[in-house]
Amino acid sequence: MIEWIRSLQRVLSRKPLKLALFVVALALFGGAIASALRGSREGFDAFARAREQPALLAALVVLPLVCLSLASMSIWVLTRRYGPVGPGEMLAILGAAWLLNYLPMKPGVAGRVAYQKSVHGIDVRWSLVVVVQSIIVGATCFGAQVLLSSLVAEKPWSEGVRAVAIASPVLAGVLLMLAPRSGATAHLWRYGAAFAFRYLDSLVWAVRYWILLRLAGQPQGVATSSAIAGISQSATLIPIAGNGLGVREWMVGLAASSLPAWYGKGPSLPLAYGVSAELLNRVCEVVVAVPVGVFCLLWLLKRFGRARALETVAIAESVRS
Repeated sequence: MIEWIRSLQRVLSRKPLKLALFVVALALFGGAIASALRGSREGFDAFARAREQPALLAALVVLPLVCLSLASMSIWVLTRRYGPVGPGEMLAILGAAWLLNYLPMKPGVAGRVAYQKSVHGIDVRWSLVVVVQSIIVGATCFGAQVLLSSLVAEKPWSEGVRAVAIASPVLAGVLLMLAPRSGATAHLWRYGAAFAFRYLDSLVWAVRYWILLRLAGQPQGVATSSAIAGISQSATLIPIAGNGLGVREWMVGLAASSLPAWYGKGPSLPLAYGVSAELLNRVCEVVVAVPVGVFCLLWLLKRFGRARALETVAIAESVRS
């Protein structure tokens, strides 16, 4: 498995391929903006009126930080097996990667791997294993969320009951955390914890889409919002550009225009309406990602310098002795 991961990493790390994929992402993102401008005048007008609901707008800025925290805990619990990375430190690593992944070459993951190797001595292969594990955990979460959203959509249940049903997989993760920590199940709890944190992250994404569609004047139920969240998060697993740039806009647009019809909830939203919603989501995300990413980068640089200084002192003392 390690060799397969290394081979995949070598293919995806080729600079011409990365640059080509980034160009594709920019083209998709540009196309999303053009589609929104051309076909969703009503949507933009609705979002302009969203200034009358500052509490919801504030939530769209704050909730990405909640998502970042939950995602970092999911990756931290898997990484902690291989090195003494702290939870706050992993939050800083993911915060920096969040910003860096908007750049060409998607340097966030590579930077994380290099930092963990330099500061904590975590072998590159184990960092790559964690990357693959987090992808598998994420894909499982998103698939379960979309499946459950589809199953409860047409049930004659209240919104509260539907929300509880969609959130129920978190309990499965918690139960796995209670597994014996010895023998063959020694690390099973880590996967349960990683799943629970990542699923909670995707549920927060569902809240974000519930707010976005409400601001746009097209409120949807928890099933639709949750299904869109699972589909949106799946875009981050497609290795075109960091943070699902370009891909996420179109996937959300397609989901918003299709899911209500599948669920028997009346007419579908125009595709451009969903694209517009995701563009607003992207703007709110970038507003947070820039200051948070810069702060995290500065903190990590300071932490890296301190680690290098301690290493130099240790080497000097060993030579003296």
